[in-house]
Amino acid sequence: GFVQVQAQGVVDGDLIEGERPIFNTVNGSSPWTFRVWRARVGARGSIPKTDQHITYNLLFEAGEVSLTRTSPIVATELQATLSYIPGARIRVGQGKLPVMEEIVQAVAPALETINFSNTLTGLLLENPVKEGVYTGGSYGFRDVGLQVFDGFQSGHVVGSYALMVSNGAGLHASDDDGRFDVSGRAEIGWIPEGEKQTSGRRREIKGGVWWLEGTRDVDGDPTRRMRRGAFVHAEQGKLWALVEAAEGVGMLEAGRATPFGGQVVVAPDGKAWGVVGTTGLRMPVKEDLTFGVKLRFDEFHRRTEDPAALRVLRTSTLGLELNPGPNVRLQVDYEARTMLAPEAPEAARAVAATLGDRVSAQVTARF
Repeated sequence: GFVQVQAQGVVDGDLIEGERPIFNTVNGSSPWTFRVWRARVGARGSIPKTDQHITYNLLFEAGEVSLTRTSPIVATELQATLSYIPGARIRVGQGKLPVMEEIVQAVAPALETINFSNTLTGLLLENPVKEGVYTGGSYGFRDVGLQVFDGFQSGHVVGSYALMVSNGAGLHASDDDGRFDVSGRAEIGWIPEGEKQTSGRRREIKGGVWWLEGTRDVDGDPTRRMRRGAFVHAEQGKLWALVEAAEGVGMLEAGRATPFGGQVVVAPDGKAWGVVGTTGLRMPVKEDLTFGVKLRFDEFHRRTEDPAALRVLRTSTLGLELNPGPNVRLQVDYEARTMLAPEAPEAARAVAATLGDRVSAQVTARF
């Protein structure tokens, strides 16, 4: 398991008529806070006498993440994997959807930046909302269902695929409308001689595509929810880079009804797209001590179907990290944030211009 402790705040964020807009806070009210961001424990292994053909993965999470909005502890992964069919492993239960590389590539302690990109959260971090109010924690990029997946290697060429049918109803939820989400992901890459499919952070260059399709009910009417994207990811020892593009149609969460809170706005026919580019350098200082620097640019266009409602979220992130040992990670990120409302009324443009930058410091301890 692991624990992540954070200090986070908003700088240069302006007030609106003496009040602080909600997007210039870190917890809905304060611009600065210390918090236990995430604490996760779990277990994984194989079922006895199955020759490791049946494995399990159990994870439970606490902290102040959106997953735990209405419950102090949440089961995030409850899975069993059957590996009897060559080329087609079968995983059943609750786990991650096969979508953007940013969330699929690593577990939480290994994510390259402290905060997710706007593109990832705006398109894929689904929340249960009823009459403008959150009715539970976020789905955490996860669902309950059945996934078929596997990977292969032929010389220098490696690849993998995943196909999933899921309830589309969030964590710990059974299907309640007879309609399922379907998602899929495929990638292919090249690795140098000597690298193995099973190695951890191996040297490689790969590209892939993903797609997610489902429906959600809006006042009793089924509404399409589609997300899709593509990525290129390169790992070359000390240097790495990741570029992703994604778009979505339908059931788009679009902020709050007022700058100070109010009802959650969900656009049933909303459209959005985003691009994220991240690169970094890992530099060994001495044995068991590594320093890293990274840069990320994220641009997310939300509500492109309605010029007056369009918001462009643009974030440039500088990140530094220090790993003094295999089980400790220190990170500091500075995010220069801009929000534009190019065709909105003057008052809305003035509100968008008050968005402040964000600074975060985080300590991750594994156990």
